[in-house]
Amino acid sequence: MREYEYEPINGLPENLPEGESIVWQGAPRWTALANRVFQVRTLALYFAALIGIHVVYKLMDGASSSHVWGGVSWQLTLATVSLGLLSGAAWLYARSTVYTLTNKRLVLRSGVATPMMVNLPLEKLESAGLRLCSDGTGDMLFTPTSDTKLYYMLLWPHVRLLGFRKIQPLFRGIPDAQNVARLLAETVRSEGMPALDGDLSAMEKVQATHHESFASGQPVAAG
Repeated sequence: MREYEYEPINGLPENLPEGESIVWQGAPRWTALANRVFQVRTLALYFAALIGIHVVYKLMDGASSSHVWGGVSWQLTLATVSLGLLSGAAWLYARSTVYTLTNKRLVLRSGVATPMMVNLPLEKLESAGLRLCSDGTGDMLFTPTSDTKLYYMLLWPHVRLLGFRKIQPLFRGIPDAQNVARLLAETVRSEGMPALDGDLSAMEKVQATHHESFASGQPVAAG
């Protein structure tokens, strides 16, 4: 994990050594970050419910329409500003993020103010999992070996939420995630890493999983 200022290759702080090549690069879809990390959709429903309850309560209390809608206007303004700020943060994080898979490692570049780089060698992967979400994107979850040192706050939001005890990085909200899982499986096999073969064989066949499937912290691969 390191801070850097110069990128000779997009998403990488230095040129790749001899024998290492890029297999895939991508970035999260900002709407996936907005809804799954910043909870914009959930908050929008929450604000709508609060405003609706307020309107009903005031009308039942005999308030005039002008008084009711005067109160609603500032509530709508507050909700719009809040949701706009969260959506803007999601867009900035998505724009600053590059996920890279090489034939040797996973690389995660992220950071709005200060770009940070996280390298995770494929040989340090204990397991991997994939979930497909209803918005057409997918999340790839990686469980590193116990001797791998990672930091939750430096990985956020590309980490399993609330997974403080066992930090698990994520390629979050990537389009065509099943194809990326296939590329990872092919790479692991070509590099002779049989420990992950069971997880990745299932990942290649995955069709759909529930959004809550990673709640237990275990990698998910369903066929």
